[in-house]
Amino acid sequence: FWSYPPHAVLFAWPFGLLPYLPAYLAWCVIGITVYLFVTKHAVPRERILFLAAAPSVAVCVFFGQNGFYTAALLIGGLLSLDRRPILAGVLFGLLTIKPQMGLLLPVILLLERRWVTIASAVATVAVLVTATAMLFGWSVWLEFLQKVLPQQRWLTEHGGDLLFALVGSVYFGARLVHLPQGVDWALQWIACAFALASVAWTYWRRRDPALSFALFATATFLFTPYILSYDMVILGFVVATLRGRSDNTPADHWLLIAVWTLPITMMIAAVVKIPLAPIVLIAFACRLLWRLRYDARVVAARPAEAAVAAAVA
Repeated sequence: FWSYPPHAVLFAWPFGLLPYLPAYLAWCVIGITVYLFVTKHAVPRERILFLAAAPSVAVCVFFGQNGFYTAALLIGGLLSLDRRPILAGVLFGLLTIKPQMGLLLPVILLLERRWVTIASAVATVAVLVTATAMLFGWSVWLEFLQKVLPQQRWLTEHGGDLLFALVGSVYFGARLVHLPQGVDWALQWIACAFALASVAWTYWRRRDPALSFALFATATFLFTPYILSYDMVILGFVVATLRGRSDNTPADHWLLIAVWTLPITMMIAAVVKIPLAPIVLIAFACRLLWRLRYDARVVAARPAEAAVAAAVA
């Protein structure tokens, strides 16, 4: 089963020239190296091991999946927005190999008027689409639309077994407890609206960057009906950035542990028909919204202190 856009082949192709085991090792080693390289300036050095030892890393290695690469592209792009907007656009363009990871990115880019980044991302996608068509023919894109997307829809609505343990969406959580399909989709659409509204409110103006990024990453998993545990590598980065904050409460620490361990615990919970992933992600998103609102209220109430803090920063 292959549900990726055709230009993903451009990046998998070189590894296909190697025997399986060397290709698998190279894929994992390069992925982890790129991921840690991108995140090393955003995470304190003492938490790099915490980042590398996240359960999501183990799950991603076990399945030989691309969570390292998509996390590096998304994190690298967001970290580059202010100083390297063109590079950010290139990274976001490359992220279209797994489009569900960037579905909420246009909200941020439009609200913050990142026109250079948007133009760079569009140009990057155009180059990738054209290169793929030149190698494999334009028909490959038509077949993607006509065959692969309907197949993905079928898998989402009817696929089961291991997918119930791996997919962390609200839709699959509803399917896991055997709700009617109409209810499943209704709950997913509600989650989509919640995720979209949360990101739009958060990025309507500048707020705490770490909390804002954490909410964006969490909302990404609530927005799409098909996203898996090995994509949660980015949530390991979120936990590493928030872990040492002085304003964390005991509830925050427990929530962070729940998010950090989620790629493993959600599989265990699925055995007893508990949709743990959407429960934890919704709780985490709500808590982040509360913290961002409280932070905004404090800033609004104390503009002088906020101005001093901004100047010092």
